[in-house]
Amino acid sequence: MDKELEIQFQVDDDISLRAWSEHDLDDALDVVLRNREHLQIYMQWMTPDYSIESAKKFIADAIANRIGRKTLGLAIIRGDRLIGSIGFNRFEWPARVCEIGYWIDRDEEGKGIISRACRTMIDYAFDGLKMNRVEIRCSAENLRSASVPERLGFTKEGVLRQAELINGKLHDFNIYGLLAADTRLW
Repeated sequence: MDKELEIQFQVDDDISLRAWSEHDLDDALDVVLRNREHLQIYMQWMTPDYSIESAKKFIADAIANRIGRKTLGLAIIRGDRLIGSIGFNRFEWPARVCEIGYWIDRDEEGKGIISRACRTMIDYAFDGLKMNRVEIRCSAENLRSASVPERLGFTKEGVLRQAELINGKLHDFNIYGLLAADTRLW
């Protein structure tokens, strides 16, 4: 039988990751709405009508998908403050492949939080879940996001041309891959 997914990770003294819960609704809505302009550029889910109902659905789906082992969404916490989200957006269990997705409060960018959180997720993917491959996909225009897999030793494997419609604009998406057999930089 498949074991349950882990729901709590300590990245460092300041940063932790934990599964989303219904208690996160107000904080999640607050951080998303404060970052609306920042997020809508590259996040397909950040629509002009994002609301408390959108946040409720996000959290309910995150809980159900975690229980069903379809995804693993985690809140990024600094101290006791919610500052972003990271997780496995999809699993392909037979092929042992997963994909990491992330976003962070604009005020927290440039501090290495996403890179450190990704390292934690990658270690869990390979060591805990016995995955063979971890992917990161991001808009080719999102240079800050693309620097994360590049810094972590992923290989840029290609570009999906005009692959996602975000805020009325088609975006090319870079695909980065890291295999369990690849040498990690940490």
